[in-house]
Amino acid sequence: MPRKSITSYDVAKAAGVSQSAVSRAFSPGASISKPTREHILKVAGEMGYQPNAIARSMSTARKDIHQKSGMVGVIVTRLEDPFFAQTIAEFSRGIQAQGWQMLLFTVDTEAEVDTALNTLMQYKIDGAIVLSAILSDQMARACNTQGIPVMLYNRSAEGLNASSVEIDNHEGGRMAADILLEAGHTRIAFVGGEEGDATSTRRQTGFEERLAEAGRQIFRHETGDYTFDSGREAALRLFARKDRPDAVFCASDVMALGVLHAARNELGLRIPEDFSLVGFDDIPSAGWAGHALTTIRQPVRRMIKDAVDNLVESMESPALPPRIRRFEGRLIIRNTVRQVGSSSP
Repeated sequence: MPRKSITSYDVAKAAGVSQSAVSRAFSPGASISKPTREHILKVAGEMGYQPNAIARSMSTARKDIHQKSGMVGVIVTRLEDPFFAQTIAEFSRGIQAQGWQMLLFTVDTEAEVDTALNTLMQYKIDGAIVLSAILSDQMARACNTQGIPVMLYNRSAEGLNASSVEIDNHEGGRMAADILLEAGHTRIAFVGGEEGDATSTRRQTGFEERLAEAGRQIFRHETGDYTFDSGREAALRLFARKDRPDAVFCASDVMALGVLHAARNELGLRIPEDFSLVGFDDIPSAGWAGHALTTIRQPVRRMIKDAVDNLVESMESPALPPRIRRFEGRLIIRNTVRQVGSSSP
């Protein structure tokens, strides 16, 4: 038999008090005598009662538009990506440390962001964080009208009434080009994200720009979807040709690890002897001894702290204007790029 859920009515009846007294007993700062609170909490504990925090926060938020629900809505795409799993964990810790709770909503594509945010708004969220996706101008205005500040993470917010925190993707692309040019590579391929993906486009633009300054251009361009398998498949296509690249830059570490796997285990190639490889993000597995991937590191903890601090300030002071922050990446040199001065394969 399913266990009966204990309600505030059951606690009130057992304690000999009103339901409103039970509610006040579980509300910090509410008007109730200390002996009565202690009595109610003792009875509730013996019965195994716990109040429904979400229902209570939604109820108080409906009664007073200035009342905080204590909930922050978070929308994320590509949750299966290790980089985003790490990011969500950091956001959860940061949001809880500030006294809020996180309500997570996953979507498959950017086209679903507006619908997801509209659903989250029905839970009377105090603020919203959108990871690596963008919302429409119409939805941004709707959030602004309802006093819900929005933080875009890993996306630019130009033209929207929203704050943003992102890595300097353009400069990161230039860093990747620099290390490969310095190593003497001439046939440099790029494995990017899906067509129209803003993050990949900015990384590619910076990469191409720096190559052009050195009199080079992208040798081959393959497209993936930020997954291990898409990186593996891109590698198989790149190295199926006679005119193979001598270096590959991937728009994410996950795709770069797919390239690494295909090269070593299916194509019998050596890295960096046969070609150099650079990723982007510096996910934990990029530094594993079996990978030792050269990559562009995102200062994830600093970026997330900045994003959470800014969102909390905006939730507490709605009149604050949106703020755009861009962080510099850092080149992490490991074992997948040949040393400067080595001869080309």
